Amino acid sequence: MTALYEVFSQVSDPRKPRGVRHGLPAALTMLALAVLCGARNFRQAADRVAELPALLLAAAGARVDPRHGRRIPPSRDTLRRVAETIDAAATDRLLCQWIATRIPPTDGGRPGLALDGKTVRASHDGDPANNVRLFSAMRHDTAVVIAQLRVPDDTTEVTQVQALLDPVEIAGAVITADAAHPSTDTATYLHHRGAGYVFTVKGNRPALLAAIWQRLPAATSDSAAHTHREHRSGLIIERRIWTADAAGIEFPAAAQVFRIRRDTYDLTGQRLHKDIVHGITNLDAQATTAAEIADYTRRHWGIENKIHWVRDVLFAEDHRHAWLGAAAHTMALFRNLAIGLIRLAGHSKIKQVLERLHGNKLLILPLLAASRT
Repeated sequence: MTALYEVFSQVSDPRKPRGVRHGLPAALTMLALAVLCGARNFRQAADRVAELPALLLAAAGARVDPRHGRRIPPSRDTLRRVAETIDAAATDRLLCQWIATRIPPTDGGRPGLALDGKTVRASHDGDPANNVRLFSAMRHDTAVVIAQLRVPDDTTEVTQVQALLDPVEIAGAVITADAAHPSTDTATYLHHRGAGYVFTVKGNRPALLAAIWQRLPAATSDSAAHTHREHRSGLIIERRIWTADAAGIEFPAAAQVFRIRRDTYDLTGQRLHKDIVHGITNLDAQATTAAEIADYTRRHWGIENKIHWVRDVLFAEDHRHAWLGAAAHTMALFRNLAIGLIRLAGHSKIKQVLERLHGNKLLILPLLAASRT
């Protein structure tokens, strides 16, 4: 709790000093605890904060009422005003850097880092074109967001890779991204910083896709470099990958190209559907196997399933309306923080943990302790 308070102490307070009753670090710390208890909006956040026991209020720095000596939690309006007016970009950067230090070192191999954007619906003036767009980077191994920024209104996430990753140490990591990102600028930037990349390529890059297609062998079972088969949710899923040298393809530092085919069958063996994706990577064939490339590609989608889906479904992020100021970005960064702390504490069932913390808020302390490296 102290470490979290110290992080929030670095956030500048935009409020005028006169009339301030709750310090900014205390208000932000209590808002973080409320989100850890499953708060979806400011009303619920105020309710969760009001339910905090005196021990947690004291640890969070809640002010003491001089009349009777009791800790006083901030109101809904105070929490809302704080969320709307703080520098969300600076706060997000501080929290991401802090939680990244709590991730344990890898046992071996190159850690993966998935990049993806998310639009927060109904987060502006009612015009969908003006909704807040956030661009994030998530560690494959821990499913923890370690970088996030708001995409400027006049551009797209494709132009924001450098701004997102400049504060992050990516040398030796493998950056994965969807088909919007395989550009020469992005590949050059990642290669010069000592990072690997694994990009999927689709029809928005027709020349590159055609070159990849021509380099790959025929998609037969015998020519596949690796095959993986699993039973999941009453289905049989089979994945195959084909790889080839990228020599002759004009793309920065390209070493290999690949094709991944996923076939889904029912339990009788009847094929239900198939998916095929192509891609390119600067990972050398001598150092990286086809199975590892397939694993990087598959783990990339964890940012959709383990971050965006959780924020949408468990925190109802897309069901909030009339966000003012920086509130949409602020609440998204607190949700990322809550998800990250829960995962670093060794839990995968986020909903169950949120409900447990709401029922017994003193469990927050051991969870925070367990989330340290």
